[in-house]
Amino acid sequence: MKPRLPRVWMVITLVIVVGCSTSPTPTAAPPTDVPEPTALPPERVKEEIKPITPEMILVEAGSFEMGSTASPDEQPVHTVRITRPFYIGRYAVSFEEYDRFCDDTLASRPDDRGWGRGNQPVTGVTWYDATAYCNWLSQKEGLVPCYSGKGKATKCDFAANGYRLPTEAEWEYAARGGQKSLGHVYAGSDNPDEVAWYVANSGGQTHPAGQKQPNELGLYDMSGNLYEWCWDWYAEDYYASSPASDPQGPPAPLTGVFWNHNRVRRSGSWREDVDSVRAAYRSLDYASYVGDNGFRLVTTQ
Repeated sequence: MKPRLPRVWMVITLVIVVGCSTSPTPTAAPPTDVPEPTALPPERVKEEIKPITPEMILVEAGSFEMGSTASPDEQPVHTVRITRPFYIGRYAVSFEEYDRFCDDTLASRPDDRGWGRGNQPVTGVTWYDATAYCNWLSQKEGLVPCYSGKGKATKCDFAANGYRLPTEAEWEYAARGGQKSLGHVYAGSDNPDEVAWYVANSGGQTHPAGQKQPNELGLYDMSGNLYEWCWDWYAEDYYASSPASDPQGPPAPLTGVFWNHNRVRRSGSWREDVDSVRAAYRSLDYASYVGDNGFRLVTTQ
């Protein structure tokens, strides 16, 4: 073990060492390029995205003659009673409205094809996109969402006060003018150029909402411009067995093949002929296909 020096020698040694130092070591200056420590930034809070409340038009309950003799799937012409009043969008949902949904839910914005966004009717959305938007808007406005389930098993609670797609019967009743109907072939006129964007006058694209004349209820673009999704599954012969009151379409198809999962769409579009923009015209598309498809909202309160 190393011997310990007596306490007196330790003091002497210390004095000698200090005394022999000719230039004391300078104290280092505090660095000037190091910032003062700061608190960590607070966790980023997502900015709330507020929806645009759509302008809705009241459609009183009533009855009408649904269908026409122009096409097999529009027959037979039959009386349909709409037993509950409902509200329907004055315009189809626009890009401006739908883009807020996409930004809030981190969904991809649909392509506007270079035609512009804003109050252009949103197109390129699937049936499932449309129902998701309905539930989102309902929740944002404190309403009870109508849709539950996924895919082919999606269900609609028609008693809920949230936003939903119109049934095919509701859509045609509203397009024809409801109780104010004057019996026009197109939605608001017997002259398609007054109320519809279609292949002969559209210039090959959709147009902003409200540039044509409205129908008897004040609804715009229910003939032409773009197809609008309805709730119903499509069946060519459905009218032969449709209920007389508040029909909601046939049951879901039994096949599991997705291209047979067709939902009804109405209105015709900017690139369809004049026959396809009639109020009675029926069309269909895969529920999962974007196509030239947009939608219009309905609420029952």
